Amino acid sequence: MVQSGDPNASGGTIVERISSVAKASLESQFYWWLGHVTMLTCGLIYYVKRPFGSQGANWYYPKALLGALVSYAIVVYKTYGPPQANLAFAHRLIVDENVEYLLLALYWYSSRPIFVTLVPFVVFSLFHVLTYARSVLIPTVFPNITQEIERARRAEQQQATMPAISMPARVSKFLGDWSTKYYSPALREVGVWEVAVICVWVSVGALTFQTPFVAPLVYLQFLRMRYALSAPTRAAFRRVRAWLDRTLTPPMASANVPGVVTDSYIRVRDILVKMGDTIMDPNARQQQQQQQPPRN
Repeated sequence: MVQSGDPNASGGTIVERISSVAKASLESQFYWWLGHVTMLTCGLIYYVKRPFGSQGANWYYPKALLGALVSYAIVVYKTYGPPQANLAFAHRLIVDENVEYLLLALYWYSSRPIFVTLVPFVVFSLFHVLTYARSVLIPTVFPNITQEIERARRAEQQQATMPAISMPARVSKFLGDWSTKYYSPALREVGVWEVAVICVWVSVGALTFQTPFVAPLVYLQFLRMRYALSAPTRAAFRRVRAWLDRTLTPPMASANVPGVVTDSYIRVRDILVKMGDTIMDPNARQQQQQQQPPRN
């Protein structure tokens, strides 16, 4: 995330506060925040309007992704600076999750709308929007709320009488508590959504000619990178596998599940497990090839 200065450094008269907000609006982090606001707003409108028809909803789909592109581009530029023509710089970009999501957003932006693809970006943007509003915007306009919130938290820890705090402090405290409570669970569910929903959606869509044929190839490469670099993504794969094992394999599977379905699932699962092991340990594939008997 792009860093900013101390939001509590300004205060006093309303003119000074407005001046502080104006200064904040000139920082790159403010435009990063506006990108997430665009993603969140247009993404929510898209999902509200989409059940009633695609014609009006599809206008918001690329606008939402454009907001995501702005936000991720700012983060990447602030982190790495101007592009450099060397392999070390390219490697640093490849292993950065912000770059991965930037490239994915760019692909979704360049293709026709796919219903399920905005959900992770909307969730990410929700927490970014709330965090920036709580940590920068509200303290800039109401610089005394930090002390109010600290007194309230000390009272909670000591189980003392809660001191009276202002409405802005209440809002800021609520946003902080809500984000802390739901951030990690939301990321876990997003991981499952990326693995189980988007992957299946674009794959089936390609087979039924509803989505571009290249979409599952691009997305599987994205998942491959996420699996190699992200522990939450690997945890999401384990959760999906555990659910499928319970649903499709004995002894917990229903007797109504056909044997051919169970056998097919086990074969595909084992292939994916080997692929995952190879991703995490590239030497495993070389060892397997060395163990195979030579072909005449």
